[in-house]
Amino acid sequence: MSDISLTKPTLSVDGSLLILMCAIAAVGIQALMLSPLLPDIAAALHASPREIGFATGAYGVGVALAALLAAPRLGQWRKALAIQLAFGIMTLGLALCGASWDWRVLVVGQFVTGLSAGIILPATYGLAAELSPPDMRSRAIGKVIFGWSVAMVGGIPLAAFLADLIDWRSTFGLIAGISALMVALIGFVPRGSGTIAAERISYLRVFEVPGMKLCFVATFAYMIGFYQTYTFIGDHVRHLHQAGAWLGGVVACSYGVGFGAAILCTAWLDRMGPVRLMALSLVAVGINYIILPFAMQSFWSVLAFPFVWGLANHVCLNVLVSFIGSAPPAARSTAMGLFSFITYVAVGLGGAVYGTVYAEAGFATVSFLAAATLWIAALLVALLLKRQVAVSR
Repeated sequence: MSDISLTKPTLSVDGSLLILMCAIAAVGIQALMLSPLLPDIAAALHASPREIGFATGAYGVGVALAALLAAPRLGQWRKALAIQLAFGIMTLGLALCGASWDWRVLVVGQFVTGLSAGIILPATYGLAAELSPPDMRSRAIGKVIFGWSVAMVGGIPLAAFLADLIDWRSTFGLIAGISALMVALIGFVPRGSGTIAAERISYLRVFEVPGMKLCFVATFAYMIGFYQTYTFIGDHVRHLHQAGAWLGGVVACSYGVGFGAAILCTAWLDRMGPVRLMALSLVAVGINYIILPFAMQSFWSVLAFPFVWGLANHVCLNVLVSFIGSAPPAARSTAMGLFSFITYVAVGLGGAVYGTVYAEAGFATVSFLAAATLWIAALLVALLLKRQVAVSR
């Protein structure tokens, strides 16, 4: 058997996690920046918000397809090398988005970018789980997930500022440059475990892990709830308050600060464990979606409430990723790939399906439907998850 597991141990665990956090931040910026820029892109390409929503959907389809095809093979790959190659592809996809002359070209560029993210996300989460001891996994994953906060606090407001100052195409050019930089930075990270002759773990084997199917149901509910609201909240608040792209950037920044602040909870999450917290965290996020449409009516609560939303979402996401990270090592990489697949099926549906709901029924309906989805998932998890895990022991 050819072992390629311990190559290039050039950084400490903390240094490696820092670079992996930057990888998530780079993906997060390009994944989330369409929301505050949506009206500007639509105007430049003579497209409706619904058509730009299809670009978000194409990104989700790209991620889901790549994650689905890659999942059984992730255990065989040098994860850091796979991340480097994917960032190279992402650079090309973002450049195409920036050069778009028609909304259909933007859709193609977003699809290519999504394909690369479908490799980066599960490989990054999987590598973080490999590099950390089991009793510190939530803390390690929390550090990596913090990259989403970095994207929202720094990257998305910068994207909105550049769109106002220059144009939205310059934003895609900047993020393409960041993706190219990540190709070099990932080279300093240990490449992770992987054996060329390793067994491919099938999806059915992953579903046999106790509680994993329910975790994937919870993941779908959590992710579609987020993307069906976040995709359109920028357009909603800009029209509601007659503001420019900067207001969408401020919403993202406030959300990101709250998302990042939740890193202070990670030691507590390790003590409590994801099984105890999964249903409760879904309920808490659902409450946010009931409050969200009302909070957006006031300019000051537009600035403040996304902090609470981000705090609740980070805790829920950490719980879900930590549960998947606790899967047996042989099944973990495939499980992470399925996590990304399910996530971006939800992204595709959030952008494409709920674009119609938003256009016809408004943002409040979109947000209330998100709450209902989360609470149904929370009920299923509360009734079944602890029982399944207990039986397995």
